[in-house]
Amino acid sequence: MDEADKTLLAAADSHSKVTIKNKPTRKPLPKELPRKVVTIDVSIDEQVCDCCQGKLHKIGEARSEKLEFVPAYIKVIETVRPKYACKRCEQTGTENSIKVVPVPTTPIPKGIATSSLLSQIISAKYQYGLPLYRQEKIFNEYGIELSRKTMSDWIIRCSELLMPLVNELKAALLSQAVLHADETPLKVIKADNSSNYMWVIVVVAILPFTCLCNVLSQVSNDSGVC
Repeated sequence: MDEADKTLLAAADSHSKVTIKNKPTRKPLPKELPRKVVTIDVSIDEQVCDCCQGKLHKIGEARSEKLEFVPAYIKVIETVRPKYACKRCEQTGTENSIKVVPVPTTPIPKGIATSSLLSQIISAKYQYGLPLYRQEKIFNEYGIELSRKTMSDWIIRCSELLMPLVNELKAALLSQAVLHADETPLKVIKADNSSNYMWVIVVVAILPFTCLCNVLSQVSNDSGVC
């Protein structure tokens, strides 16, 4: 066997070596998540040795974790405000004033939406891209008739309530020397004759926080930046 054959054999051996991959390690689940401990123990009758029938003692335990998803649930908060009047004034015919606690302040006066429901609708639409017509179907599965028109009106009302915060963010942005902006085209239902954009403006490493301002503006095809 000459040197060329030895070289070929060495090359073949090197290719035939099996590469052993490291076994992937699973990251532990976050400790702050709620936990339900389920103990599956050996019955008392079976806690005896199969050889000498002596009583077994605990030497440890095996633990495993599984992640469970609990679907969201909807509940009704019924607010009761007792009314009080003077019985003596009623008997004498004197003008009687009724005392009752004022209605608690809510984002949508005389509406059925709580702050948690509004935040869910807004975050589902703008953070996770879930349109209102799909959210309407989800609520229908819970037996709740909540139209996209109603949710749209709620979002408009919330945008008015959030304008002071938007103005503060805008003032913080405009006070900086450098801004980073991005223009992203956005499809809007029933808006074929116009161009829609998502404007994202970012300030990095200037403010003590990263300031994000998303502005959805509807402009015509030949118009400039709003």
